[in-house]
Amino acid sequence: MATADLSQCSDECREALKRLGAFLDGELGEVTRSKLREHLSDCAPCTERADFEEHLRELVRRGCSDQAPEHLKARIRLQLDALSATPSG
Repeated sequence: MATADLSQCSDECREALKRLGAFLDGELGEVTRSKLREHLSDCAPCTERADFEEHLRELVRRGCSDQAPEHLKARIRLQLDALSATPSG
């Protein structure tokens, strides 16, 4: 369900989709989380959207696991040390 489809959704669906990000991030209180879980168990389009969002987040997490090369980390440390050694003011 794309954002453009929200005009055809129920108020409950619109509210669920607005809170979906916070739900997936574990940022909702227990009551709100329970209500959203209940809605998702009864609403196939919202469940599809939640599954899509969750899958997308997993792909981003996997794709962002690279670390900076050691030579770059060393350069950054040197620059930060030089900045912190510079008297301010």
